[in-house]
Amino acid sequence: MAAGSQERIRAELRLAREQQRVHGAYLFEGPPGSGMRESAHWFARLLLCGAGESEPCERCRDCVKTAPKSTPDAGGPQHPDLKLIEPDGASIKVDQIRALRRELGLVANEGGWRVGLILGAEVLRVEAANALLKTLEEPRPRTTLLLVATQASRLPPTVRSRTIHLRFAPEPEAALRAQLQKQGLSEENAWLAAALGGGSLHSAQAWAEESLDEAREMVALLERAPRLSASELLDFAEAFRGRNEATRARTELLFQVHSAFARRAIEAALAQDSSAELELWLERADAGERARREWARRNLNPQLLVEGLLLELHD
Repeated sequence: MAAGSQERIRAELRLAREQQRVHGAYLFEGPPGSGMRESAHWFARLLLCGAGESEPCERCRDCVKTAPKSTPDAGGPQHPDLKLIEPDGASIKVDQIRALRRELGLVANEGGWRVGLILGAEVLRVEAANALLKTLEEPRPRTTLLLVATQASRLPPTVRSRTIHLRFAPEPEAALRAQLQKQGLSEENAWLAAALGGGSLHSAQAWAEESLDEAREMVALLERAPRLSASELLDFAEAFRGRNEATRARTELLFQVHSAFARRAIEAALAQDSSAELELWLERADAGERARREWARRNLNPQLLVEGLLLELHD
């Protein structure tokens, strides 16, 4: 199937459910931010929802048990008929798939569907893929597997050929901004939510619904950076000291905001036909991406990386 938008793919999945033509396995493929993961979870929730509507109703017991916020980091989905598999370290192991096969072989606790959701499917080990193949070859009634992968080509052809392949293309930011503004967001908030959404309308909407306050504060700081003193910028970077989860989340958000800020500056430079500004912001965008990769790869001190990015804006 050709790459398409989330809405078109969801419409096809919705129709399959309505016409009782749900396949035994689906492969959701796309780049990060394309909405593939959110759409796989959405489809699992749609199948398990007891209301039988065109969207998860968010009211029934099944929807409450499968809501994203009911999925603790350590515990996974709370619905007995939704089984989540994620990489254990660098791969998905055969024991995980064997356990999933046993679970899917049982009768649905809630009397409906049983769904296996496999995230990071491209890192299935060979023996795990072979074990999964047995389930794909002999799907049980009212049971489906949802595989989510950024690179489907890394899966064995025997696995890919037994799935309905859904390819997700990221939404252009301009299109996301327009849709968010139609929903009532201000131009600035629509830009920021679309930038943080990574090409996914649903992710952008989630940002808008949760809170953009911290991200807006970061944008304001980046805008003021050239006028602030070096000591003021270093004081701001103090908030990134430490290596706990809160600091990691804040650091990741700053990298996202910096990237969005640089992209907007690049667009402005192109519109103004300013080669000097364009070169400057291309270099800054590249510096931000390098810092982000190094932070992720080598677990560097986030405070020092943030200081470097801010002082570069100050120069």
